[in-house]
Amino acid sequence: MVRTLITKLKQQLWKYIDVIFYFVGLAGITFGAFKINEPLGYIVGGVAFLVSGYLVELIAAGGEKGGGK
Repeated sequence: MVRTLITKLKQQLWKYIDVIFYFVGLAGITFGAFKINEPLGYIVGGVAFLVSGYLVELIAAGGEKGGGK
């Protein structure tokens, strides 16, 4: 019972682990840029939004891929 629950949770988490790591890393880089210099933080944040938006459009146009398949 518990073993199947953990297995299902791991499978669901594994589908999104790369996205979670991407956004956590991006947040860390942006936060670090703000700690260095506030205008630099805004520039890095803008670039992060641009890259993320491009990747979302790329994924949406490509269909269902990834997830450790």
